[in-house]
Amino acid sequence: MDVAALAAVAATLAACGSETARTAADPRPATAAAYRELSGAARLAAAAGCRDRAARQAEGIAARQIAAVDERLLRRRLDLTVADYRKRDRFDRACAATLPLVTPGLRVSFSGATGNGIVFSYPTRSDRPLTIRGTVEPVPASGRVVASRESGPEQRVTATIDEKGRFVFRDLRLRKVADNTFLLTIDAPPNAPRLVRFSALCLDCIVSGSPAPPT
Repeated sequence: MDVAALAAVAATLAACGSETARTAADPRPATAAAYRELSGAARLAAAAGCRDRAARQAEGIAARQIAAVDERLLRRRLDLTVADYRKRDRFDRACAATLPLVTPGLRVSFSGATGNGIVFSYPTRSDRPLTIRGTVEPVPASGRVVASRESGPEQRVTATIDEKGRFVFRDLRLRKVADNTFLLTIDAPPNAPRLVRFSALCLDCIVSGSPAPPT
């Protein structure tokens, strides 16, 4: 084989290798089932690709916050999210639901609750109306928090973030089940959206035999 032919073969192999590396670096599974079938490294790359696409679609502070998401943390959360999705559900939908859980920027804390910045728990009783008192930091110029039930009867309420970063939900009625979880979405532009889970743990429900919430 002459030099020109060898060069052509080498160029072809290099192009294939480059294309393979590019594809492996940013897989974009179409469905939840396709994501679940990926290796750990490929799921990590899928998480990074998901983050990068979302950052490109955002602007300013929000784009920078999304770009700073740790893909390892995002992958761990995606693994949990996708486990609850049906096989044909879109992966991009699962990614969009998960990203606000791990996006840095706004931090949320709650009075009387324990948590890790993403998931919080608060012990209470089903016969007591629930009050959720929270604080957002750094204090945004304006914003609101929307609380909705994760399961059960639909309930959606909104609280305004005040000039000290505080918000309050009062007199929320609990179901008589061990775990009443609310999804709280923090909407305070120009920041990226944040999402946290607030689980009101119904102690009398656990005692009475209702299944304890999953850990």
